[in-house]
Amino acid sequence: MYELVSPVNPVAVLRYTGHLLLVFAGVLLVPMFAALVLGETDAVSIYGVTVLISAVIGIGLYKALPDYELEVKEAVILAAITFPLCSFVSAVPMALSAGMPFLDAYFECVSGLTTTGLSLAPASPTRLFFFTRSWLQWVGGIGIIVLVLGVLIRPGTTAFRLYRVNFGESRIRPSVVATARALGAVYLGLTLLSLLLLLFSGMPFYDALCHTLSAISTGGFSTRPESIGAYGGILIPFLITISCFMGAISFSLYPEILRDRKTLTRDSQVRYMFWLALLGTPVFAFALSGGSVGLELLRMLPDAAFQTASALTGTGFSTIDLAPVSDASKGFLSTFMCIGGSIGSTTGGIKLFRLIVIVQLVRLVFYRFFLPREAVTPLKVGAQVVDSEEIYRIMTYVLLYSGVLVFSAFIFMLYGIDSGDAIFETSSALATAGLSVGVTNPAMPGLLKLVLCADMLLGRVEVIPLCILLLPRTWLESRR
Repeated sequence: MYELVSPVNPVAVLRYTGHLLLVFAGVLLVPMFAALVLGETDAVSIYGVTVLISAVIGIGLYKALPDYELEVKEAVILAAITFPLCSFVSAVPMALSAGMPFLDAYFECVSGLTTTGLSLAPASPTRLFFFTRSWLQWVGGIGIIVLVLGVLIRPGTTAFRLYRVNFGESRIRPSVVATARALGAVYLGLTLLSLLLLLFSGMPFYDALCHTLSAISTGGFSTRPESIGAYGGILIPFLITISCFMGAISFSLYPEILRDRKTLTRDSQVRYMFWLALLGTPVFAFALSGGSVGLELLRMLPDAAFQTASALTGTGFSTIDLAPVSDASKGFLSTFMCIGGSIGSTTGGIKLFRLIVIVQLVRLVFYRFFLPREAVTPLKVGAQVVDSEEIYRIMTYVLLYSGVLVFSAFIFMLYGIDSGDAIFETSSALATAGLSVGVTNPAMPGLLKLVLCADMLLGRVEVIPLCILLLPRTWLESRR
């Protein structure tokens, strides 16, 4: 924050925005070719023109503006504007090709790129529409900045600062550019594995491709109105659950798992995630059955297991209609959505590492009552010592996260929406999970659509960068 005593250099931000637009033009080439394959000829030209305009503006900014090394504050700003800007660019061709209002298209693209899965889909969506939003979820899952790092940015200070702002200090390769490329390779490998699993289940290729893109990114868009509930049996829900968990585990862990399989069980976030899923399933089944035991409880177990995993990993697929479930069931799922998966994965929510730190902090507070005042008791998660600065950051984030959730739910309540539904829907947006009890629909008021858009963006970029973007001192010199 001390760097914000001097404002950011807008020219530097603008130059790297050019990089961003150039890479995102490449991202939109895929829906353009998909439109060609699917025979939607009007959409080919719409996406083609969008790609051309984005690329020309991107190259223009990149070539016309002088080169700068990004400061950390400018890297934060770039992280904050990435998702709103790319959502805007992708909403233009979606609105034109699908014939939907621009706000609804923007909502759909925000939901896609933030890997949320809440939807304002038109009444008769095309196959291109389904594919495009799943593709956006896949791109949003790996992170657009990773694509920029892997494709356009050369190794150096700027690359390091961009990586650090988006992914922290941990690296799996000596340079951040090599790390970005390695993470991309892991993501691609998991995607191919997930696609093979769904093809093995007998799912048609188009459906398998769309669901794979949404599952591994923990996005949750489906090609069916009933989501995964449209597919009978337990095989497809089971295989999709595997893909959701693969996306919810830190990508940096996979290279280590290949070297030593025990790494998976040693990771504290993975252990917490699986224990929560295991213990949460019977609790949610009990809530779904209305407190019944016996056969009714057993009958609920498969759906309860799937929905618990879907909420915890922030994926948002469903096998049941969530609108008529009890407030206790909605409260359970809202809590699990807010927990989220591992740091360094595609999930949203507060994330397990932060919650583990808070649990350890509470334990330490009680523990110190029994120790001498001068005793040194560092806070640890596994073998990792968590310093005080990290603890402040985590507590600030959780406080801001809670404040945004309460404020968003309050706005929904002002529109007469039941408090349980309001908390569920805003929890789903802020955690980028995508489960819905039916409140999110094309007929909802425009202000509520904007609130959910803001929640999804805040959840994806983790609140603080967007707050910094809006601070006056980010852009204006302080008068002192």
